[in-house]
Amino acid sequence: MVEVWLPYGKTDTHISIPLRDLLGTAEPVRGEPVANVVEEVQRSLKEPIDSRTLDELVRRGVKIAVAVDGAMIPHLVVSAVYGIVQTLRQVEVPLDDINIVVGNGLRGRSDPDLMKSIRAVEGFQSLRVVEHAPVGGNVTSIGTTTGGTEIIVNSAYVDSDLRIAVGDVRPDHFSGVKGAQSTILPSLSQTASIERSRNRAFNVEIVPGYFEGNPIHDDEMEAARLAKTDLAVNLVTNGQGELLKAYSGDLDASMREATTSLGESHRVRVEANADIIVVSAGGSRYDFDLYNSVWALEGILPVARRGATIVLLSECTEGLGADGLETLAQIDTLNELRRRYMLGARAVHLIKTALRTNEVILVSALPGYLAEPLGLSVERTASEALRNLAQRRRGRRTQVVTHGCYNVPYVS
Repeated sequence: MVEVWLPYGKTDTHISIPLRDLLGTAEPVRGEPVANVVEEVQRSLKEPIDSRTLDELVRRGVKIAVAVDGAMIPHLVVSAVYGIVQTLRQVEVPLDDINIVVGNGLRGRSDPDLMKSIRAVEGFQSLRVVEHAPVGGNVTSIGTTTGGTEIIVNSAYVDSDLRIAVGDVRPDHFSGVKGAQSTILPSLSQTASIERSRNRAFNVEIVPGYFEGNPIHDDEMEAARLAKTDLAVNLVTNGQGELLKAYSGDLDASMREATTSLGESHRVRVEANADIIVVSAGGSRYDFDLYNSVWALEGILPVARRGATIVLLSECTEGLGADGLETLAQIDTLNELRRRYMLGARAVHLIKTALRTNEVILVSALPGYLAEPLGLSVERTASEALRNLAQRRRGRRTQVVTHGCYNVPYVS
């Protein structure tokens, strides 16, 4: 038996697969994570791309907002914010003039571990921490993108005098590549803005890892400009969420450098003709709910043969994550999903598409009454799912993908 470990929530779980059945395990390239995140962020602030340095941007008496994506790994957020705050302190900016704005546009509420980590940092107790709520909350309409999306954003960010957006750069199944701009839309935006922008994904082919010609990416960049973002801090991360390099500066220029650095590290080779594909969404930065983790299926479907069983590991402690996954669960046709579009419609379409040719088993804490209307069967552990499959499947050739939302599998 071969023991394979996969990320699941904030921990790892393992499965045992007979050696004769295991085709392979596809894992992301780890690269060379930086030894000190704070120092790397501060280096990028001193060497901004097509922008003045942070200390040159600061004026006496300005109110500063540092916006972060609440779906980022807490350690990375805290280290990045600490590096920025320490740089501001070196030019004598009072802590009272700094707001940390946590974006939860795709999460609904803040990660308790993230908030605890921010408040635990020595000296951060006097910082004002604003938690963005995607429904209601204190928001401001700042304009409409050329794609027709009205951008309604957290007021604590747009009302500040100096605005810094921090985001991690990684493949995304809507915008192609996430980055600092994604911290404005969707993270700091109202649900109405997110829905309007993401509706455009039904009309184009999304290629995770590439953003050229992607209308959702264009919306995100325009939203960040409409919000008058003064400085972008793009953190290139690997599949495990570790920092590889930081790029600060102009929104466009720093994003292009960061995407070039990301390269094709997200592509992983898998074996063809697997009978069973076990895929983890990739752990806590993806699998806090079903909406943000189900995109692991999108990468798997092109390499899954007809009739294969896909076992998706996603903890989903925060439930479905989008109203459309419940409201539209019974709808099978693309035209009807487009007509009744709401956040979650494209995820429903993905699930229904997968179920036309494959069985999908969800290993999750999600209650069965929420998953079953979508056509998903639920098991509580991956080991139990594989045991049950072994009893009823003749073919058991198994491919494992450890970080399905980050990686894009391909067959050699």
